[in-house]
Amino acid sequence: MLETPDGGTARIDRDIVPLVRRLWGIGIRLRASCQNFGESLHEVPSLAVPPGDHRWSGFYQDRVWLKLSSEHACRLVALLASNDELRSYMREWGGADSWICSRFIVPNAFGGDAVTSDDAHIFFPSTHLPVVICTLDEVG
Repeated sequence: MLETPDGGTARIDRDIVPLVRRLWGIGIRLRASCQNFGESLHEVPSLAVPPGDHRWSGFYQDRVWLKLSSEHACRLVALLASNDELRSYMREWGGADSWICSRFIVPNAFGGDAVTSDDAHIFFPSTHLPVVICTLDEVG
């Protein structure tokens, strides 16, 4: 458990504690996180769509997941894009080292208009963690 910037507590996966601390230190707040999203999908099959579909857990295996507001996600991506290597991974979709940054379009709870969710999701290979942390140290 870590103490959050607002005085609460949060359960943070061990491998991403240094990342979360740096994000908090520069004012970026997470709504959720996971150090290995594929492992989580495998351990909790109901998270996959359709439930129990192991293609999802395989696809996200060894990928860090960050869920944050779109404003904070844009700020984070801009900061990390100062690193040429990370920027290329964020711009190149479909490679083994590619990043996925997304926002969902969801229908209104009562039907009618659809809206873009404020939740943004960033997935990146866990092998990139050291470069991400180093880059945040340099720009933060």
